[in-house]
Amino acid sequence: MELTNPINISVSIIIVNYRTPSLTLACIDSIYAHTKGVDFEIIVVDNCSEDESVDRLSKDHRIKLIVSTQNGGFGYGNNLGMKAAQGKYFFLLNSDTLLVNNAIKEFYDYAESHDPKTLYGCYLIGDDGTYRGSFHYFPVLTISSFLRRLFHKQDYTPDYTNREVECICGADMFIPRTAIEECGGFDENIFLYGEEGELQLRMAKAGYKRMLLSSPKIIHLEGKSSSANEKKRLIRQQSHFYVLKKYMTPFTYFVARFYYMLLSLRS
Repeated sequence: MELTNPINISVSIIIVNYRTPSLTLACIDSIYAHTKGVDFEIIVVDNCSEDESVDRLSKDHRIKLIVSTQNGGFGYGNNLGMKAAQGKYFFLLNSDTLLVNNAIKEFYDYAESHDPKTLYGCYLIGDDGTYRGSFHYFPVLTISSFLRRLFHKQDYTPDYTNREVECICGADMFIPRTAIEECGGFDENIFLYGEEGELQLRMAKAGYKRMLLSSPKIIHLEGKSSSANEKKRLIRQQSHFYVLKKYMTPFTYFVARFYYMLLSLRS
């Protein structure tokens, strides 16, 4: 993805809004309440909400509002935001998040003093203070890796240290601009779910590490920006199969589809 805007500030915070104006405005308030010592801009992309979102957000003069004429999905919205951004770093933040401390400065200072080929997330918490999922694993793309995973279960236990992980949760991704310039933005064929994993898979192949940091503190009001239903389950499944087909060999993809068919028959 070509980025043409000059770098004029340290961090561009990008929030995609889809029918969550109250959550988005609360997120923005938390950014201004806690962020000090680093210059930033906030870009909000409204993904064609067709509700009161644009009217309410347009009244907040602290932000740059981009109004999309179509809802192209989470990745599409973030790509619009990154194209308009002027930051050295892009901080992609879900609308259903709240900063608890000077998280953006924590990310920025760490990134400036460590390997530039790294993107970051943090240990997210719920509004009750308990841990929320902050990292996950790439999908299995080869038969040999599938067999290994059968005998070595994935460990999702947080240890609250600065540590490398396979894939950072898409709710908070602190990304060097250079990573997007080198690897491209989100694959817009993925409407929702799995887009952050596909992007980070490309970045991993280009030598970028993915790390969780312990010092930034962010609440993730998980599930408040979307509701679980059958349509979303089907979208998640379609996204998953798209990624598998993109990265698997034709034979391995055939085996994977057969495997999932057997699973569905058993359920």
